[in-house]
Amino acid sequence: MIAFEHVGKRYGGRFDALAGLDFTVERGEMAFLTGHSGAGKSSLLKLIMLLERPSRGRILVAGHDIGRLHVSQVPYYRRQVGVVFQDHQLLSDRNIFHNVALPLMIQGVTPREQARRVRAALDKVGLLHREKALPVELSGGEQQRVGIARAVVNKPALLLADEPTGNLDPALSADIMRLFEDFNRIGTTVMIASHDLALIAGLHHRTLELADGRLIADKDAR
Repeated sequence: MIAFEHVGKRYGGRFDALAGLDFTVERGEMAFLTGHSGAGKSSLLKLIMLLERPSRGRILVAGHDIGRLHVSQVPYYRRQVGVVFQDHQLLSDRNIFHNVALPLMIQGVTPREQARRVRAALDKVGLLHREKALPVELSGGEQQRVGIARAVVNKPALLLADEPTGNLDPALSADIMRLFEDFNRIGTTVMIASHDLALIAGLHHRTLELADGRLIADKDAR
């Protein structure tokens, strides 16, 4: 599903955020990305999201060299990738239903189909009963579940998450990780950047460790 081939990312002509990355994540695999703050985790995810382009090397997603995609192809590509952020990025003036529906509205999906998909996604994360609530009425864990529902409402083949449990207590963090595992079990490829090593160790999935922009360990914990 994902292949990095000698990938590097340089900012400002001098600073290498990533250097010489070579790894593959198979279709249907779940993997964690770890490393100290500034190790390059977010930069790596931004390359897969096409928020940034690599300075060197190739990135293949589902067999396509995404670095060569024309700017007009980027919106279509991003619809195939679900993204979950640490800070949720929910619209405060829209209820939960409309927050989750936003990607479908942008695509021009019919209201009837929007309703079906949104309610299915909210049901999967256990929040169907809160569809009319505003984000401010939800706990941090519930807001993160809304972010996950929005990320999967398109049924993406690839789901990325950048520190999705960074603001949650251990029990809520475990609940969120179980949701990611649920989506992985139905065939979604999942990659999660996280610094919570204790939580990751208990989940027994592959771990890719970065340090100073380089891959220093690739461990299969199963």
